[in-house]
Amino acid sequence: TAPSEPRQALTNVKFTPVAPFLLIPRVIIYDGVCHLCNAGVKWVIDKDKDECISFCSVQSKAAEPYLIACGVGREDVLRRFIFVEGPGPLALLAAALRVASYLPFPYSALSSFLVIPAPLRDAAYDYVAKHRYRWFGRSDKCIVPSDEVLHRFVDRDELMELRENQDIDDHQSTG
Repeated sequence: TAPSEPRQALTNVKFTPVAPFLLIPRVIIYDGVCHLCNAGVKWVIDKDKDECISFCSVQSKAAEPYLIACGVGREDVLRRFIFVEGPGPLALLAAALRVASYLPFPYSALSSFLVIPAPLRDAAYDYVAKHRYRWFGRSDKCIVPSDEVLHRFVDRDELMELRENQDIDDHQSTG
């Protein structure tokens, strides 16, 4: 008998093995065009004085090893907040609360909300996530952080390239 289409499709997919111990720990994978997500990243940067948390836009190539290691796709991140603490992702509000545990007091106290049953936390998260673009807006391109914090971004090389391209576009449109 002929192989089924799904099986054939899988044989054409190239999987790249990733050693999870080679990845930077404690990385927030976020939607780089979402204004709410970017505000959240800025908030964590402001509160995380010890620089425990790093960041990576899901739209970047640098996100791929994290997504593969965690077994999640880009679409998952567009619907969920993903925190890669080590091997395996934490998603939804549990991830945000786990991030809070790395921040100084009083922000670390937010992690105590983990006692709220996951279905209630996740329902609240899903409601906000569903409406975030309408309520907070989105950009056409990933928002590039300032030079002072760029070292905290796993995808900093791509972000710097994006900034250079934006500068060229801005110069051409004003020239």
